[in-house]
Amino acid sequence: MSKLKIGPCCSVIGCSLRPGTNLLSEIKAFRFPRNKQKCDAWIAAVGREGWTPTSNSRICSTHFISGKPSDDPLNPDYVPSKLPLIPATGVQPTEEEEEDINETHVKSYNDMCVGKDLTMSDFEDMLKLNTSYQEQVRSLESEGPTLTCETKLLKSDVDLNNDQSIHFYTGLRSSKVFFALLTHLTTSWSPSTQSPPTPLQFYLVLMKLRLGLTHKELASRFHCTSATIAAIFHDWLNVMTQRFSALIHWPSRKAIRKNLPALFKSPPFSSVRCIIDCSEIFIDRPTSLSATPTTDSNCKSHETIKFLLGISPTGSITFLSKSWGGRASDETITKSSGFIDLLEEGDIVMANRGFSFPEYFAAKGVQLLIPASSRGKTPLSGPEVPAARHMSRLRMHVERAIGRIKQYCILRQTLPMNLVKRRSKDTVATIDKIILVCSALSNLDKSLIQQKKQH
Repeated sequence: MSKLKIGPCCSVIGCSLRPGTNLLSEIKAFRFPRNKQKCDAWIAAVGREGWTPTSNSRICSTHFISGKPSDDPLNPDYVPSKLPLIPATGVQPTEEEEEDINETHVKSYNDMCVGKDLTMSDFEDMLKLNTSYQEQVRSLESEGPTLTCETKLLKSDVDLNNDQSIHFYTGLRSSKVFFALLTHLTTSWSPSTQSPPTPLQFYLVLMKLRLGLTHKELASRFHCTSATIAAIFHDWLNVMTQRFSALIHWPSRKAIRKNLPALFKSPPFSSVRCIIDCSEIFIDRPTSLSATPTTDSNCKSHETIKFLLGISPTGSITFLSKSWGGRASDETITKSSGFIDLLEEGDIVMANRGFSFPEYFAAKGVQLLIPASSRGKTPLSGPEVPAARHMSRLRMHVERAIGRIKQYCILRQTLPMNLVKRRSKDTVATIDKIILVCSALSNLDKSLIQQKKQH
């Protein structure tokens, strides 16, 4: 079988390149010039002693700086200059040996890229390599926003070890409390979002509760999108609701008697188990026409939700009902909340005049203490006035407890419906989670009713 020859080989010793025939080839071949002086210069450059070029002799483009010869005697490409340094041996190959050498070099060169016809195997290898590079690029692109976010956060003024900053932005007393809660939440749980870092996610959720910031404001502060902030908020709110529910604890009668403040030591207040009241939070008007009548508050002239709250004599929040529409009465919420089931015979519950249904408590053997109404009745006698005033001083602590909860500004705003209603995957309304978490966090603060130090 005859050998396939693409074109004449380069005449330079050690070079066996041929001009290619496919589009990938960059090798060009040039005849020896007809000008004798220039031709002699080319022959001298080739360095083949006693050799004379024929009409088929060529020099390839790789031996010219610009890739082609020049007719300008002052141009370096007037004579081929990129030539190998081959030591002179005094022995020149014969024409047949030269042909064999050239063929060998052509095969070796064709194993490279220039002038080669690509096979399907080559294309498959290139596709695999390209796929690998694309995966690396995607991986780097996915890491880019995270690294950018973390870099910006490192340059920000967030200081998680500053007690004053922690108290202002989160409501917690110190950074020690912050990291203790963080450890408690993340011991067997990790957030689904990887950026910002976990401590900063907890920090921004507390900021939203404490300062009432919008998702857009937090996104600007923490260099991410509003959708990311929303996902982080609901993710953390769920786990905080589960873990912090233990902070809303209904104490035993014995525990209350043991820690009874001096204000409650005199009868009948020594038997007080709980002080209750209802509170309302403004919300946007529901889009559902059927829900609007239930949220239109009689007292606030606004759309609200309403919930029942109870505190112990020490001022700790010990009971929370689920939220109701603002139109619901105190009686309806109290009867449906399960609060009465927690009481024991002989207990006393204090409330305001709105809880004018003592018979419901009496059925359980519980006394309801409410301020006496002077409307249509004779004024209080002299001995009754100090008792009524003392009752009012004690009952106001539940209002202080509600005020402490609403130091979390999210509960002092008009809440959008997406922070009120139950999400599709949840069993608890978002507003109930927010109220529980804010109440639990307020229980971590100093006692509302301080015990007098004994000297």
